Amino acid sequence: MQRMVFLAVLAALTLLGGCAGRDPNLAVKGMSQFGRAPGEYTLRVNVYDLDAEGHPRLAVENDASMRGFVTRTLAERGYTLKAASPARYDVEVHLLCGNMRKADMGFMAEELPLPTAAAGAGYSEQIHYWLPGQEQTSSGSDTQAMHDSAQRNRVASGSSRPSQGVMGTSSLGRTPLDVCQGRVLVVLSPAPSGSGAPAREVFVTRAATEDCSSAAGCSVDVCRTALEQSLVDILERRF
Repeated sequence: MQRMVFLAVLAALTLLGGCAGRDPNLAVKGMSQFGRAPGEYTLRVNVYDLDAEGHPRLAVENDASMRGFVTRTLAERGYTLKAASPARYDVEVHLLCGNMRKADMGFMAEELPLPTAAAGAGYSEQIHYWLPGQEQTSSGSDTQAMHDSAQRNRVASGSSRPSQGVMGTSSLGRTPLDVCQGRVLVVLSPAPSGSGAPAREVFVTRAATEDCSSAAGCSVDVCRTALEQSLVDILERRF
């Protein structure tokens, strides 16, 4: 009985927290809904790995090599890089390399949040997270609904680490190998239009690479090539 009461209280607190986290002035949409003309943009490209606890940590801020892939690909589509705001668009790219079997993705293993400080002043839990695997194609409202549902489901009991059934195991139940994978998050924020639109509108897409390699620690360079390919593919298909 006490356990049921505890879970009920925890569920209520989670629902309240989810409501408090929603920003009514923020509209999050899938990148497939973007469809706007090219223009000037600012760019930030951060690269992350996982610490010993499975939490993402910033490894390289504004990675020069990855920035090069972004700027060259977008230049072919008519976009012009600006050194600083204001610009028509702000583009954020967040790239992660790690052993996802060891990543701390919450109670239900539904998402992996970015470090708040690394995302900067515009951080939002509605935007700044990677998924365990490839994101399903969906509308912006569907994506947000899935995220809200995951927020509510965090009342589940158990470890915050993803279960072996979710993320996979090595054969015969042995300790998972250090199989490195990459995660990609691209966030595009147009400048406010001032025409009654939400105070902040963002377009988001996420991707996961195939297994990169088996390497202790999964340093960023282990996933670099796979991340480059996945990132360029996103930019070519979505922009």
